[in-house]
Amino acid sequence: MNKIAILLSVAISHFVYAGPPEPPTGFRWILNTAYSDEFNGVALDKTKWRDSFNGWVGRPPAKFDASTISLSGGNLIIRNAPLVPAQGIYTIKGGAIQSLNQTASYGYYECSFKASRIAMSTTFWMSNDKYNLIGVNKMSGGIDCPKDQFSQELDIAESVGGVFNGSFKFRTDMNFNTHFRYVNCNGDPEIFYSAGNNAIERNGAAANSKLSSESWQDFHTYGCYWKSATQCDFYSDANFAGTVKMRTNVVDNPFLFPMGINMVTETYDWARPVPTDAQLNDNTINASYYDWVRSYTLVPINQTASATGLPFIYTENVSFSNFVGSMISSKTLDFTLLYQANADRDIHIIIKDSKANIISDSPIFAYAGYGKNVITVSLANAIPAGTYTVTTELRPKDGGAGTQLSTVTKTLTITGTISGLESSDETVSYLAVFPNPANTEIHISQEIESWKIFNLQGVECLSGKASTISVDGLPSGTYQFVSDKGSRSFVKK
Repeated sequence: MNKIAILLSVAISHFVYAGPPEPPTGFRWILNTAYSDEFNGVALDKTKWRDSFNGWVGRPPAKFDASTISLSGGNLIIRNAPLVPAQGIYTIKGGAIQSLNQTASYGYYECSFKASRIAMSTTFWMSNDKYNLIGVNKMSGGIDCPKDQFSQELDIAESVGGVFNGSFKFRTDMNFNTHFRYVNCNGDPEIFYSAGNNAIERNGAAANSKLSSESWQDFHTYGCYWKSATQCDFYSDANFAGTVKMRTNVVDNPFLFPMGINMVTETYDWARPVPTDAQLNDNTINASYYDWVRSYTLVPINQTASATGLPFIYTENVSFSNFVGSMISSKTLDFTLLYQANADRDIHIIIKDSKANIISDSPIFAYAGYGKNVITVSLANAIPAGTYTVTTELRPKDGGAGTQLSTVTKTLTITGTISGLESSDETVSYLAVFPNPANTEIHISQEIESWKIFNLQGVECLSGKASTISVDGLPSGTYQFVSDKGSRSFVKK
């Protein structure tokens, strides 16, 4: 969607920006441009998509027809219509857009669309062609048979905006599903091993997938975090909708292979009656509108990636994550930051004392994307006890003061020093304590000879030598981990 269209859509509440879920610490989401499109052109990008479905012409009575597909106003449009003259069992024109490649693997995939208001689908899904199953599997009778095959199907969103004799949830909810499609050793018709919340093909997967309005009334964003070969998490309008554990009846890792993206309008055997000619000729209800498709890959926070030509998809910002408002005096202070940037940026952490004197201004280079990282601010001397402000700013690359794109300020209280163990300045930046916050135990990223844990009053709570430390007995609060390799603050939930 272009910027003018974005402003208009915001004004009429039809635009919902979603994006991937919060990345784990030390990683960032980057746009996978090969499987992303804002649909701002005047014609389908044939370097990414085909206007047909390879090996499938559609489910009767609807047949895929490229004439239904167009781009206008920042949207991809599939306008269903009567098929004139009819072609045997096919009497309706539907549409299919399919990625040219099937190389998309684990990551986050989302689409913003508004469904038609007829009894035809508006869909966003992923699939691959058939693979031969190599080796013995759970259904092959103990042999490596030559005929068994499989394919994967990940239905991120299936919507039917019109009224039909089936479930109204195809209008009111996000319907998602996974299918492991298996052809057995005899070459019999494929068997679907399905898991999801789809109102027709569900297997009981729990979901909280109700939309804020019906699928034909507004644009909604539908997303899936394909996490592994056995799990996907689903999101609607940035809200978590549910988790699906793929069925493992045939193999232990059913969704191991890469897939491609599909956007299809079709008729279903279980959705009757099919649209009338009058409905198919009514341009106020017969079209599915796709605003954009975006795909993301999770990479290490400092992995290089080209930021040239990326679309403007983020409202750029930086924020603290789980900010610890009270720390013990130290030469090093840890801050966990979250940021979203459309281009490579600089992030500054500025510490000021109670008189607004700058104690430290630490710039950090940030690659484009949605990232989360622990930043260590190293000081020449231990920061004295007192009250400080800590500000983080997102700036253009090499941008000076006053150029910030986003800024957040927090108050930090520094308490007295801890005696006993000293930090090594040469190694402190490589020390990590995780998870943070912690529930029952923490882990240390380095081999250490000894450590102590103090509360904010400087009272020693624990000590030892192990690199895995049980903190289950500590009350909830903020603590300081101090070792021969450095010190870190952490939160016990």
